[in-house]
Amino acid sequence: MNKITSKVTLLASVLAVAGMFVVPAVRAADDAEKAAKKAKRDAENLKKYDKNGNGKLDADEEAAMKADQEKAKAEKKAKADKK
Repeated sequence: MNKITSKVTLLASVLAVAGMFVVPAVRAADDAEKAAKKAKRDAENLKKYDKNGNGKLDADEEAAMKADQEKAKAEKKAKADKK
């Protein structure tokens, strides 16, 4: 009986240590994926709203982007409310 308990304890310990290495790797992959999506979204927004072509969003361009985002958010909410 003592051998079985020792084996179970060893197995649980090994799995716990393995989990310590797997979880951060998965989290890092998720973070990298989120960063890539954000970079893509930022590039798309810059292309769409940078009217003067200076490579950055000025105050008026940023305001236009935020207005469009608020409009889309309101439309999404109205659509959800209809259901």
